[in-house]
Amino acid sequence: MPIDLRRLLQTVAIIGAISAYGTIVVGGTVRGVEAGLACPDWPLCHGSVVPNLADQAVAIEYTHRLFAALTALFLLLTLIVVLVWFRLDRRLVTVSVITFVLLVTQVAFGALTITSSLNWAIVTVHLAVGTATFAFALLMAFLSLRPGRQELVDAPPIA
Repeated sequence: MPIDLRRLLQTVAIIGAISAYGTIVVGGTVRGVEAGLACPDWPLCHGSVVPNLADQAVAIEYTHRLFAALTALFLLLTLIVVLVWFRLDRRLVTVSVITFVLLVTQVAFGALTITSSLNWAIVTVHLAVGTATFAFALLMAFLSLRPGRQELVDAPPIA
């Protein structure tokens, strides 16, 4: 039974937008409980892929990083689905590419936030780019729900 590619796009785009929102919510929690440097290194946390989560501040910061990774995964999947099967729809391509570029920028500023010891200017840009990433991920999710002028390119369906 072939996969409905429009439904696949909708699923990954919607999960991408939801996870981007979750990343912002958990990021706000990190800020609120002053856990921004609970993981003093990046991309690891205390030199470990999975740190000791007994410390509440480390657990909150690590959760933020997990949400960010989930967001990255689904925004990358959205971009891949768009470029492989919906590349003739300029709206989808444009929004998906912008969303992914914002995500990469966001990750870079997330790393700088840690390595700069929470420099206020970098923290502010990190928040602004995160908000823009969420806005474009949400726009991508909405666009995926609208039928396109050109549904698919000539590509074999996923079996």
